[in-house]
Amino acid sequence: MKKITSLMLFTAFTLGFSSCSKEDEPNLPNPDVPTVAEGIFILNQGNHGKQIEGSLTLIDYSSKSASQNLFQRANGRSLGATPQGAVVYGSKIYLAIYESNVIEIIDRSSYKSLKQISLSDAEGQSPRALVAKDGKVYISMFNGYVSRLDTLSLSIEKSVKVGPNPEIMAIKGDFLYVPNSDGMNWKNGYGTTASKINLKTFSVEKTFEVGLNPCQFASNGTDLFLLCKGNYGDIPSKVYRLDSNDNSTEVCEATLMDIKDNKLYYINAPFKATEISYFTYDIASGSKTKMLSDNGVESPACLGVDPVNGNIIVTSYSMDNGVASYSTDGYAKVYNSNGSLINRYEVGVGPCAVFFNYN
Repeated sequence: MKKITSLMLFTAFTLGFSSCSKEDEPNLPNPDVPTVAEGIFILNQGNHGKQIEGSLTLIDYSSKSASQNLFQRANGRSLGATPQGAVVYGSKIYLAIYESNVIEIIDRSSYKSLKQISLSDAEGQSPRALVAKDGKVYISMFNGYVSRLDTLSLSIEKSVKVGPNPEIMAIKGDFLYVPNSDGMNWKNGYGTTASKINLKTFSVEKTFEVGLNPCQFASNGTDLFLLCKGNYGDIPSKVYRLDSNDNSTEVCEATLMDIKDNKLYYINAPFKATEISYFTYDIASGSKTKMLSDNGVESPACLGVDPVNGNIIVTSYSMDNGVASYSTDGYAKVYNSNGSLINRYEVGVGPCAVFFNYN
């Protein structure tokens, strides 16, 4: 079975910065235009096979400290098995808990659970990644659906069928782009399609061909990129740029990516790599520049870029006798926008997604 990597992540993670100003608290600032960076959330996947459940870490910019197990401390129970993605939206955080098959909705300040949505009887199940816009949270479901959650009723109001095993999505204009990894069909070579959902009608406008094993879309609102993981062997993981007709052009080899303004940030750490590379890609000129001032981390798990201050966050698995450990606490390194190291923080097991606390 395909290993659930940290990249399947991500990052969601927070690429669909959402216009929730009219959600249920009209005095909240508009998340479409964040202005104050407060900190970094790390969603730790845990290890389902070793019965290590997931957790939530906050790195606070003002105190320069990391707080562990936020959800468990606030609620007296575990976050659940194998959390995969999350998004901050208004006064709430929405989390996709894959193995537990639930959407957990928590208060952004107290981390208290407001609602837990069980997906056992729904069309969409096994949640993976989330993005948000205009009072809706969109969730990719690994059983082949994308579901739309209304932030007023805190309920899933509709699901639409896409391709097999959808992963990390991105919003560009009025369209939601969904990579159909077909990861459960890995023995037959993974998927090669993506779905384009019209957000106004919440229907699939088209399904089109892309590279092998598509796992993550990223957009700055104007430009659109797609990470295709290949076959973890002779077909490498690559990033593609999509034009206005959704045709793909190869940009680089990479295993993790994020985007901010006119730059694509990427890491290339293929399986059994002896060297890890960190670069930024200037979208206008096509030039590539070294991202970090040091050598980065030992085993990259996730990459995120703060939408306000441009800080670069790279999480990592810890090493055990030269091999990445999936059962011990990992760490995160925070760099400024110029790539200079600010600090290193201990986080939880399997730091699979980075998202941001901002106003």
